[in-house]
Amino acid sequence: MTTVELHLVDAGSAQPDLELLDEAERERHAAMGHPLDRHRFAVAHAAARRIVADRLAIAPAGVRWIRGVNGKPELDGGSLRVNLSHSGDLILVALTAARAVGVDLQQVLPTLDVAAMAARFFPAGEAALVAADGPERFAELWARKEAVVKAAGDRLTRGLCLPVAGDPPPVVEHDGRRYALADVAAPVGFRAAVALDGDAPFHVYAPKTLTHR
Repeated sequence: MTTVELHLVDAGSAQPDLELLDEAERERHAAMGHPLDRHRFAVAHAAARRIVADRLAIAPAGVRWIRGVNGKPELDGGSLRVNLSHSGDLILVALTAARAVGVDLQQVLPTLDVAAMAARFFPAGEAALVAADGPERFAELWARKEAVVKAAGDRLTRGLCLPVAGDPPPVVEHDGRRYALADVAAPVGFRAAVALDGDAPFHVYAPKTLTHR
């Protein structure tokens, strides 16, 4: 069975290491207007590089990314599939060996008008669930949708209409392909999900989170 390895990093307690970022990442970092956004971006991408380097037993500087369809980063060489998500101060990195992976982390935002957003973007049945259950259900469903879209290398706007409600989460079809989907444990106030290409089940493994060394 395919294993997905997850790492959770707290950007609020980590220092960014700009030296680990590649040229494209530095350009994106420099273009960000808000200092907090720059901090979180730098921590997230440096952490992903360290986690991948540790998994491959190489130096972080040896980790190279290429851009796939719609700009999704992919590990050069294809020995691992990697995806990351960040929400608030938290960063979630997913790694697996053989299948395209998408991971998403969503902070539950009690002040957000989730009923209106769900009514605009989600299927009618899911909008009704959000109207009844509130921000936690909205974050759960959004994380599932975004995980599938990221596994597909697609744009989020094309995935908000995907039906993902259910317990357990359903296998989702998107553009003629099927994606296995699972909710994963997340800190209080967050929801998270992982999706893999194909409908075969998978196992989620969360070793001790790697931090800056």
